[in-house]
Amino acid sequence: MENIYFGGDVKLKEDNYAARRFTQKYNVMPPEDVEAHFAALKDFLAEIGQGSKIYAPFYCDRGYKIHIGENTTINYSATILDLDDVFIGSRVRIGPNCSIFTVGHPLDYRARAERVCITSPVSIGDDTWLGGNVTVLPGVKIGKRCVIGANSLVTHDIPDDSLAYGSPCKVMRKLEENFTK
Repeated sequence: MENIYFGGDVKLKEDNYAARRFTQKYNVMPPEDVEAHFAALKDFLAEIGQGSKIYAPFYCDRGYKIHIGENTTINYSATILDLDDVFIGSRVRIGPNCSIFTVGHPLDYRARAERVCITSPVSIGDDTWLGGNVTVLPGVKIGKRCVIGANSLVTHDIPDDSLAYGSPCKVMRKLEENFTK
């Protein structure tokens, strides 16, 4: 489901300024103060489950459209452009330098000149692992128990229990209940 936004919308701009002020403060909090980090995220994000954490630095567009389950870890330098909803399940591991984008721009240069934005929600299922430098594009649904290899560009949905990697990301095989392979 796509939504259309005007990039110059005053409310969106105010929301973005608030998110940037929050992340600026969050990114300089003492790293050992885990409880303060969690409390700050709980007040700022749409939801964050118990035991979840985001390592600084962290960047986002709004914050209030990010939903995170329990015991999820988002590593250093995450960028989440949450003009639309982002749903991240429980026990998810997101490697360093990962980006999740819910917003894109039209192909028509005239619409881009008018600052038109096209958004679609992103979801990442429980028990999924994104390796470092993974980018997830708008509208993508990554299933449960997936592994997305480092440096992948995820442009389309990935079904449950998949090992996928590449640019563009492709499913290489189904994962089985075998912890060594």
